Amino acid sequence: MDSLAWFATTSEGEQLGKLAAQMVQVEWTTVPIWFAPFEPFRWLITIISSGYPHAKWLAVPYLLLALLIGFLVFWRMKTIWWHRLTVASIAGLNALLTVGGGYIAINWVNAIATYGVRWVVPENAPFVLANLHTHTTQSNGFLTPEQTVLWHLQRGYKIVAITDSNTVKGGEIARRFVEQTNLPATVLVGEEFRGKTHLVLLNIRSDISPKDFNVPEAIKEAKRQGGIVIAAHPWTSKHSLEELVEWGVDGFEIVNGSVLGDEKLRALCKERKLAVLGNLDFRSSYTPDTATILPRWADTPKEVARALKEGKCAVIYFRERVSTVESNVLKNWFGGLKDLWKTGAAANLIGLVFWALVLRLTLSLRKTKPENPSNPLPPKKFAAFCLFTLALFTVSASFLVWAMARDLKQGWFPPLPVVIAIWAFACFVNWLLWWRLSKSSLTVQRR
Repeated sequence: MDSLAWFATTSEGEQLGKLAAQMVQVEWTTVPIWFAPFEPFRWLITIISSGYPHAKWLAVPYLLLALLIGFLVFWRMKTIWWHRLTVASIAGLNALLTVGGGYIAINWVNAIATYGVRWVVPENAPFVLANLHTHTTQSNGFLTPEQTVLWHLQRGYKIVAITDSNTVKGGEIARRFVEQTNLPATVLVGEEFRGKTHLVLLNIRSDISPKDFNVPEAIKEAKRQGGIVIAAHPWTSKHSLEELVEWGVDGFEIVNGSVLGDEKLRALCKERKLAVLGNLDFRSSYTPDTATILPRWADTPKEVARALKEGKCAVIYFRERVSTVESNVLKNWFGGLKDLWKTGAAANLIGLVFWALVLRLTLSLRKTKPENPSNPLPPKKFAAFCLFTLALFTVSASFLVWAMARDLKQGWFPPLPVVIAIWAFACFVNWLLWWRLSKSSLTVQRR
């Protein structure tokens, strides 16, 4: 198992970090066998999507894959050019819809499933684990605020801050949920202020928007509301570390997901004895690679804030799983592959055998049916099929964007399970229609 490292800035924090690295255990749960038919698809999407320093780069491999499939269809077909171009374009769009929606579907499954890594903290431990930077469906996360709280409890965290982008709505929902259910969790209401520099604002009462406040003003407003301010992934900051300290931040994220801050950041935090946090960010990666260590007595939002301000906190993380700010793409990619192997090697093998048998059965059934090359679609029906395919693509893609884009979530937005069901239906129907269109194209040349 990967070894645990820790970092702190005060003597109390160092004691907590050292104890946590010694006492915390890690458990791996594998994918259930019944998931085998879906496991190869999880591997495909994860392998395509792993290793990138930022989620915005995911569009590049997906677009390249769609273009490659479209080009191969255009190249392999032997019909008149406009049929080839039409069918190839639809193949490319279908491929883009399949992998794009698949990314959302797989991330949602990874989020709600109970397999993977969980922290195990002894009952007599003088500390608890916290994740103080999360996104839910109220911004661009994959879980509802309620599901986010349950996920953290299942993975060994006792304290969670809900910090959706520029809104405290998700935190308020999670706080009420915990109060109503009496769950053994402490929820902090907060937000991620996404201005030129991103800030995690904890224990605030109302939204602090970049539309109304610049960075120093946002820090001041959060303090006015009685909140605590943490610089999120400061290596992406548009302001210097010294400016942020001067403006009043209480601490910095040392680890964000699988990215570790550099020596300069850590040295500054040690020199000023600032709070240091290890946060998941929790938007599309659902592996608990890091945690913030807090004293066991920090069991209310007010006490959590006190512990952070006094530096009675530490960060633990998997030494082999994090990269410095200069992201190591290959290391991240192999890390994702390693996780896939640990959680689903057997299920994936069974799934590949299953789909190989399905393919063989399909081909054998096809051979028993006589070829009917004289069954072209009439032009009007061909056009109707194309338009219907494009309409399904547009509707399902719009739902996917609507459900995930934080800027579109000012009011009601479609639940992710519904969106995924629409996507699965659209993919199935669109590929069936494409198959019929491709067969019609083959007959055109032969007339």
